[in-house]
Amino acid sequence: MDASFNIMRVILVLIGIVAGMVFLYRLASKYNFNFKPKSTSEYGLKKMDTIHLGYKKFISVVEVKDHVLVLGVGEKEMSLLTKWKKEDKVT
Repeated sequence: MDASFNIMRVILVLIGIVAGMVFLYRLASKYNFNFKPKSTSEYGLKKMDTIHLGYKKFISVVEVKDHVLVLGVGEKEMSLLTKWKKEDKVT
């Protein structure tokens, strides 16, 4: 009897926590508290492609505003391999 009461109490507490989280989420979206992280497009960053070379090592092509960067990333370091300015498209 005592064990079933404890189980019911735990279940009710979990339901209360979930209900509180849903309430806070809806409240935040109603008043636009803006808890969402900024998108990378606001900074002009765009990851174009990534090639994995091994464990925690890869080469990534990143577009930053009007430049394209090729980055070599290792476990503890990051290096700029090359960069160039994007050409404007003429139509």
